[in-house]
Amino acid sequence: MIAKSGLSLYRLNLIRDLREREVKSERQQRLAVILGLGCFGFFVLSLLYSGLTIAQMEHVLTIEKDKVHRLQQEYQKYTAARLIVDKSDIELLNDLQGKGGLWTKKLASMAKHLPENYWITGFTYNNNLLKVTGYGYANPQQDQLLVLDQYLNRLRSDTTFSNTFTKLQLNMADRKEDGTRVAFDFSAFTSKWKVSQ
Repeated sequence: MIAKSGLSLYRLNLIRDLREREVKSERQQRLAVILGLGCFGFFVLSLLYSGLTIAQMEHVLTIEKDKVHRLQQEYQKYTAARLIVDKSDIELLNDLQGKGGLWTKKLASMAKHLPENYWITGFTYNNNLLKVTGYGYANPQQDQLLVLDQYLNRLRSDTTFSNTFTKLQLNMADRKEDGTRVAFDFSAFTSKWKVSQ
């Protein structure tokens, strides 16, 4: 379209303006679709995250409920099996606590001086007599009697042990059939006072 206005001629291209508006409109639509898809994707991710969080919380809650249920069952067993503590039981416990230190020190002394590769397997105390049994592995020199004699001498010189048990004697040292093990037992006597007092 050509318009005459005085001496100047103007040429307007309406198709180009229309095309530019269409391109701008398409660009805005594409941007709206991209933003819509982005929002939708964010919404889906939020739903997935919330679902996973809820599932984890329900799992933790289930574990905690199981723990509470077990504790309740144990408490019910405890209350059902609760024993009545008698006065004599308390006095006996108090009496044992006072004597525990004595035996603990004596046993610690026996363990402290025990030769390498020797073990105490049992002991009894009755009527001022402590009887100890054990075994060990014989060394290549086969001097198990000397090793046990040195052990008893160390116990005799340890005042923690010898202040109660004044006499020690080796009762038996027997080499087993396989030749590597030695069974032994010894006795410790006290004549001053009973350990249980």
